Amino acid sequence: MSAGLDPVRGQGRRAFCAGCCALLAGAALGAGEEPGRRPDAQPEKTTRETRATMPAGTLRDYRKDGAFFLMADAAGIYAVTAICTHKGCSVYAQGGEGFHCPCHDSEYDRAGHVTQGPAQRALRHLAVREATPGGALVVDVGREVPADERI
Repeated sequence: MSAGLDPVRGQGRRAFCAGCCALLAGAALGAGEEPGRRPDAQPEKTTRETRATMPAGTLRDYRKDGAFFLMADAAGIYAVTAICTHKGCSVYAQGGEGFHCPCHDSEYDRAGHVTQGPAQRALRHLAVREATPGGALVVDVGREVPADERI
């Protein structure tokens, strides 16, 4: 037997290690999932907000609790993901005017639409509901909704 060959499969150690690394990398990337769409064991995130604490113009940062922003406009309350659609980096709010991705300088307006690339797709809008009537707002980070949906 020559040095560096796997006696079971007849392949070199380097090829074996490369195959293992590729398998692990595929699993870590979610097997082809869209960047920023990671499975979450608890996709529903209960916020500290209620309808009463969210007047039009409000923007609340929930990046640490679920990677989203909770906002209100004249039509109601909505949530957008805080994950850039270009490469999956975290976006930051820009003084209530929109969002900026520091990785490659993509910019989005307050509704999540791309205003400057390289991102090509808008930020995902997420489902929002009240836990109980008048109670805490709950954001489902695993469920995308149309951009005009509000509660």
